[in-house]
Order: sequence, then C-alpha cells, then structure tokens
Amino acid sequence: MKKIKTIKPLTLMKKLSNMVEDSMNMDDEDFFYDRIHFMTSNYDNDSEVYKSNDIKDKVQVLDYGLETITILINQILRFNRIPYSTKDGVVYNFPKGEVPKFQIDDVFNKIRTNTLKKQKRIMK
Repeated sequence: MKKIKTIKPLTLMKKLSNMVEDSMNMDDEDFFYDRIHFMTSNYDNDSEVYKSNDIKDKVQVLDYGLETITILINQILRFNRIPYSTKDGVVYNFPKGEVPKFQIDDVFNKIRTNTLKKQKRIMK
C-alpha cells in the first residue's frame, strides 16, 4: 500500500480562501441545499473518479472537497447553520416559523438577496 500524498496546508488554504472569496458574490439561494446529501447521493456518478489513481482524478476529488467546504462556509455565514434535508429535498433544520431572508425578499424583488454583500456595505 502507498501513502496518500497530501497538499501543503498553506497551498490548500490559499486555494480555499480564493474559492470562498469568489463565492461571496453569489446569491443566498445558491447555497440553500443539503450539500452533504448532494455529495453522498451523487457518489455513484463519480465513483470511478474517487477510486482512481490518476493525478487528474485526484485533483478533481480535492476540488470537490474544497467546493463542499466553500459551500458549507457560505451556509454558516448566510444562514447561521448548515441546511439538512429529507430525501425529497425539504430542508428541516430551521427554527419553526422562520425561513431565510431570500425566501421572502426574492419573491417581491428583481434583485436577488446576498446577505454577505449587505453585511460588507454595513462594515464600510
């Protein structure tokens, strides 16, 4: 058996930082789903990539992980939690009677909600 070759922590954190920064301009609704459920239910589509020894596939798997972490960070920043859902996609772990801001505001506005942009303007 061979050991897994790992990426340098600083290189990994720089890449993750860039991905998080790039995602800051996305709308809240882009992050309102159960990413963990998505990844586990789509494993069969990419199982050969996950099991491959090819360098390109290993990089792709690393990118999947970094994308998932980016999404989870955004979910916490925007919703103060990571959404979990049923098999039917119904998010169930929000306080009773409360929904994310975009679910109310985006119905009445052409401009989509981006909680992080609004917070950034307040901080300036």
